[in-house]
Amino acid sequence: MEILLKAPKPEDYIELGKSSGMGGEKSLNRAEIALGNSLLNVCIYENDKLIGYGRIVGDGAITFVVADIMVHKDYQRKGLGKMIMRQVDNYFKDNCNEECHITLLANRPADKLYSKFDFKYLQDFEVGMKRKNQNS
Repeated sequence: MEILLKAPKPEDYIELGKSSGMGGEKSLNRAEIALGNSLLNVCIYENDKLIGYGRIVGDGAITFVVADIMVHKDYQRKGLGKMIMRQVDNYFKDNCNEECHITLLANRPADKLYSKFDFKYLQDFEVGMKRKNQNS
């Protein structure tokens, strides 16, 4: 296995989304833009095949979002998510301080992984929200 800190090919990103169980349909154009605008890309390859991926998006100074942590179904539960999150954690240690806001959205049971990297559930007075754009 090889870890690379660069954006994958958009086609590989889309395919991994499908094979990990995380992908909805994404256009090649939007995937290319998204990957190019990431602050950090973490790719895990086996024999030139993308089998794990994660990224950080944000403004690079105050707001950071962990996104797209995904592992091919055939490789899940083998520590690859943890390998990706170690790289993400290293980025935060090198680039963030107490002024930074670091967030993520998680599906269960992945929340157990993120808690190992100091992510906590929101407090009672905090809320998380999400918006899905609707074409009119």
